[in-house]
Parts: sequence; structure tokens; C-alpha cells
Amino acid sequence: MWTSTMELSLRRVIPTQLIGRFWRGAYFSSFAPLQVQNIPRQPLPSPNWVRVRNRLAGICGSDLHLIYTDGDFRIAPAALPSHEYSYPGHEVVGEVIEVGDKVQELRVGDRVALQSGPNCLSTGVQPVCRSCAAGNYNLCERANFPGPYPFGGGWSEEMLLHEQQLFRIPPEMNDEQAVLLEPTAVAVHAVLRRLPRPGDRVLVIGAGTIGLLLLQVIHALVPQTETSVAARYPFQVEQATRLGAAHILYPQDGYQAVQRATGAQLYQGPMGNQMLLGGYDVIYDTIGKERTIHEALRWTRAGGAVVVVGVSLHLMHLDLTPVWYQEVDLIGTLAHGTETWPVGTQSRCSTFAIATELILRGQLNPAQLITHRFPLSEYQRALITATDKADCRAIKVVFDYSLQPTSVVPNVRTSSQRRPQTPALSAVPEPTVSGDTPGADVTEATDDKTVTVAKPPKRYPLKPGDRTVNG
Repeated sequence: MWTSTMELSLRRVIPTQLIGRFWRGAYFSSFAPLQVQNIPRQPLPSPNWVRVRNRLAGICGSDLHLIYTDGDFRIAPAALPSHEYSYPGHEVVGEVIEVGDKVQELRVGDRVALQSGPNCLSTGVQPVCRSCAAGNYNLCERANFPGPYPFGGGWSEEMLLHEQQLFRIPPEMNDEQAVLLEPTAVAVHAVLRRLPRPGDRVLVIGAGTIGLLLLQVIHALVPQTETSVAARYPFQVEQATRLGAAHILYPQDGYQAVQRATGAQLYQGPMGNQMLLGGYDVIYDTIGKERTIHEALRWTRAGGAVVVVGVSLHLMHLDLTPVWYQEVDLIGTLAHGTETWPVGTQSRCSTFAIATELILRGQLNPAQLITHRFPLSEYQRALITATDKADCRAIKVVFDYSLQPTSVVPNVRTSSQRRPQTPALSAVPEPTVSGDTPGADVTEATDDKTVTVAKPPKRYPLKPGDRTVNG
């Protein structure tokens, strides 16, 4: 069974970071954190677990951060235990092909999406923490869990995990919609963290998958807003415009563009210092880097809010004076959980269920963001495509297990007929893999011995159940 693993240990990260500066192939070498190995199939470890045969799996920006060792061991999450090993691929739809004797909610043949990583409920830990009790499993307050541990992620042929970690896909939803259900839920959760009001001016920083999904969610929930998008590449500008962005902020734009879009007053200080009085009511930053957060805080009106959706695994030096001087709310958001829904009621609903409802109503169309498909056997080309998005015009790159050659993986073929595909946004050229990128070292399993794989981590940024964002 072909399985991808991520080992973020010093012995792998440090040499990969150093050699990767000069040789791109380091990130796909035998000493890199990412390894794709053929290992024996594992039995279900517990009677309330299921086996899922994956059908489609997306490549997320947070996956790329880890593959390219783009992080700092001094950030807060890196201090938590169990953050060294993980199975990449949290955007995934698959089919249940085996269930344990005590599985209650799922049946063989059900299609499912990965909804959360290990948590109090899936591991049976007592007492259940406050976050898990509230349905916010990705904010679980525990760092260590007893075994057994999930096996495999979206970038594997199969996943073995507790049924509680999965969300059943309704029959009306096709695979292309389902594989993007997780990032859609990320966008829904981010918007609900600070829901704009009718008439608000809103800015989405970043026009990657999450940015374009945020644009759709804002229009679905609060259509009376005036939403701008800060986009980096021309093809992103095309898609943001097609999806209804009122204004586009280009990379060379800055405070003057915000002034024109919002009517704010711009003031110039010494040494290039700039400040706006007025600005956007809400800004969603899907990049999350030091520069974008710095600018977002200064582009927000007094009493407004900045929602940090994007992920940076680095320490930052930030000017936080707008937080107190302008009373700008700086809000974080992580993945998804349980929301107050419908808005204005006391009812509670999972973010996945809300995203599903909006997709089936036709208010969201995430599947149109899929631009490239690859078999897992071509994972290097897939990752390079997702990285070189400007050249490849890539938005969402997915692994399609129906494309996997039978000669490579004879035991994994989709058992039920695939639902009709949703056409991608546009035809796109396939990438050219540079000659300095060698084939990855792959370990063949030569016997039936049990292979012990390190347990996955507890929560973001290092476990397959959590999300991430790219621009």
C-alpha cells in the first residue's frame, strides 16, 4: 500500500533546508521529511475504526510549507509533543471499504471526507476537553492520546481511522465537490469568525484556493458587501473578477489603492511610514505572513477586524499599535468546527454540514477551482505544479487515484463508478520537471512483517486532519 509520511525531525529538516537552497531535488530525496513508501496493508486496529480507499486528495499550501521545510522550530505549536510525524493530505474524499464490528454511523460503500484529526472523542479520552465537548475537535486541548493511531492520510492509497473523524458525503455531491469540502469549510469558518454586515467594505488578501473560496462564501452569506481581492498573478485576477470581486489590488498597489477603494485618508510619516484613517471594515488575510498582517492592520478602519486565515510557521516582528490605537480586532481562525447556524439563531451545526448545504444549494462552486490532476505515482510533478503556480496557472492540484497505473498499485482501484466530473476553470499546461529533480527514493515492502509508523500529531500544523492556506 503506497503511503506518504512526513517526518519533521531535525535529522531530516536541517539537511533538507541546507541542501534545498542549491538543489530542489533535496525535497524529494531519501533524507527529506516527505517519503512515499510501499508498505504492507495494516489490519483495522479497533472495532470502531474503518478503512477508506481514497479517490481524490488535494494539495494544500500548508502541505507545501512542511514539504519545503518552510518553518521555524521556535514557533509555539512546535513546542507541543507528538508534532514530529504526520500523514500529509487532509483534503480528501474516499470510499469506506471495511468497517469494524462496533462501527455505528458508516457502512461499506459510503463516501467520506476527513473532518478532524485525533481528539478526545475519537480516542475515548475522559474527561472530554472543552473544545471537543463543543464540537471544535481541531482545537482539542490535549497533546497526547493513547493508541491506536490513525494510519495514512489523503496522499496514501488508504486511511485507517476512527469513524468519528470522518464526514459522510451525501449522494448528491460529486467527488470534485467533496475533495474541496474541507477547504470550503475553512472558508466558511473564517467568515463566520467575523461575519461582515450588509454594506461593509471587505478585502480578501490572497487569491489562491482559500481566497477564492472566501470570496464565494462572503457573496453567499452577505451578498450586499463590496469585496476587494488582493491578487498576485494575472490568472488569479481573472478568477477573482469572474467570481465577482468589486476591486482588484495588484502587487504593486498599496495604501493608495486602499484609499481609492474605501475613501480613507492617507497620511505619510518619516522614513516611509504610512497610516490610513478609515479603510476596510473586515480584512481576511489568507497569506498570513508578516508583511500582509502588517498591512492588513493598517488598512482596516477603526473598530474593524483582521481575520488571519493564512499560515506562517515563522516568528514575526509586527507593529500591533493599530490593535489599541484604532481598536482593530485581530482574530485567528483554525480549520473548522461547530458554528452557530443559521446565523442569528441558537442552533449549532458542524462547519462541514454548512459547507455541504451551501454547495448543494448551488451558492458555492468549489469544484471549478481544480486545475490539475495527477496520479500519486507522479507526486513530484504534482507538488512542483502546485509550487510553480504562476507558470502552471495552478489553483487546486489534486491526486486522482483513478489515474494510478494498475502496474504500480494493483490493489487500489475505485470500486464504484466515479461521479461526473465538474469542468475545471480553464485548460492549463502541465509543468515541466527540471532535470535536477531526481526520482524519489521509494522503499518497497518485501515481506508481510508489520511496519510500525510513528503516530500522527495532535493538531495543526502537523497533522493530516487540519487545514492550511495558501495564497
